[in-house]
Amino acid sequence: MGLRRGISPILLIIAVVLFAVGGAAGAALVGQAPKCPSAADASRGEKEIGDLLEKSGSVTVNDSEATAIAQKYVAGKVGNTRVCFTSGLANASGNIKVGPLTPSFYASAGIDLSASTPKATNLNIKVGALPNMPVVTAQVEKIVTDLINENLAKIILKKKYSVDFSTGSTTVNKLSK
Repeated sequence: MGLRRGISPILLIIAVVLFAVGGAAGAALVGQAPKCPSAADASRGEKEIGDLLEKSGSVTVNDSEATAIAQKYVAGKVGNTRVCFTSGLANASGNIKVGPLTPSFYASAGIDLSASTPKATNLNIKVGALPNMPVVTAQVEKIVTDLINENLAKIILKKKYSVDFSTGSTTVNKLSK
């Protein structure tokens, strides 16, 4: 199932970052994992953002817009979803229900959209609110890895894009053929 026109790179960034916990070993922490500060703001919808990217070849999305889009797509799978951008990285935080536990996570990654297959780069994961038990951490990682694979399988990039992450926003640009 392909996603609509130009919005697919934005959704890909959000999906990969939200589910990147499974892409690297999580470190069990005593407390909560860090949390992105952004609250949701749906001032522009995904269709408007996608149309702008398609028409102008470039679009900038801020933390709160990305958070609103992410919350829509991971509702029921990730609680307290937040997205934030820093220099060179996309970050996401939230909580995932695993049996009676609801561990928090903070995932950071770069995203490469220059090929037909999107790739997350430089994953850095923090998992919190879990007992220091490798078996439990591995279960969280498997659940999230499956979510990553399912979401990436749905995305087909028909064009090539570049992504520039800066504090508070990300800019996606269409690359010339």
